[in-house]
Amino acid sequence: MKFKTTILFFFICVAIYAQKPAIRIFYGFSDTEISDNEDSDYIYKDEIENFYELGAEITLPLSPKFKLTSGFTYFYTDIINGKRLYSERQTREQLGDRYSDDVIIEYAYPLPDKQLEILSIPVLLEFKFWNYFFLNAGPVLSFELNDPDIEYSQNGIGYHLGFGGQYNVGDFFIFANPYFKQFATIDFKDEMLDYNLSQFGAHIGIGYQF
Repeated sequence: MKFKTTILFFFICVAIYAQKPAIRIFYGFSDTEISDNEDSDYIYKDEIENFYELGAEITLPLSPKFKLTSGFTYFYTDIINGKRLYSERQTREQLGDRYSDDVIIEYAYPLPDKQLEILSIPVLLEFKFWNYFFLNAGPVLSFELNDPDIEYSQNGIGYHLGFGGQYNVGDFFIFANPYFKQFATIDFKDEMLDYNLSQFGAHIGIGYQF
């Protein structure tokens, strides 16, 4: 229900405020990591592989310098898990001894690999300067698609900070938007351990100005 209400609110905003909007599509790549990593029991950290991001956005002008940007972004990655230490206390007795003692035995075992699929909705304020460049920043609402109860769930509200450039050819344009983004800075799950997905990346795409 929350998700449907958010989508409905997005399209209502577009219908009310759209004045010569622009639409754009993009492909994203990044250096991505899971920042759990206060867990001292990990002996090998998790790795991110096979990452990609696809998105579509609409940009609504608020003034000659400011725009509001929102849309949908699909994110996919494989998480190759490290090994975790497991400790077990056992009682050791020797035949004929009156006393026994406890020993701690440690095992290292691999965790299963997982896939993350995320649908995110950014709401970004964009500031244009020097004709070709812009800054953008704002919150990012994200929803886990494959398993909302996964240990690494990114259901929550994060943020996006970016810098970019745009070049127009008639009504069409190309753009690039390097950014830093973190998912679920405020998460929807009450847990002691938070696994925030962070990205240093870029979106590259094309668009059309109505």
